[in-house]
Amino acid sequence: MAYTGASVAGGEGNATFHATSKYDGLGKELEVFTVDFVDDMSGQTAKGADQNSGENCIRIYGNIVCAGPLHDSDTQKTYITEGTDMYVGGPATAGTGAFTFTETSGGASTAVLQAALVATSGQHGSITATNKTLIIAT
Repeated sequence: MAYTGASVAGGEGNATFHATSKYDGLGKELEVFTVDFVDDMSGQTAKGADQNSGENCIRIYGNIVCAGPLHDSDTQKTYITEGTDMYVGGPATAGTGAFTFTETSGGASTAVLQAALVATSGQHGSITATNKTLIIAT
């Protein structure tokens, strides 16, 4: 097969990917986002409690590799997951196989994850998920 600039090395030539300045660790890009549970989650630590059910929902979209402590009156928690944008982008178009993968900028809403969290039993209807940019100051 001859090389063309439109082809993805070793694969289909119908995918687009635009990398920005995401944090790269564990050999791949990582997602950093904060979930605002709205409600105080400090007492929701048992298996099956609201904090646990929210985290199980997040695990559907990506492997949680790091989770910070509760903050902002115990209503918010920041997570780092493997992979990039498991919960944004465009699915394959019927019949064409085209797929676009959209980088989420810091501060952007992660709408698909947020909708899944709202639908999770026990979660507040105003729960939000916001993508963050990890900055390491020197």
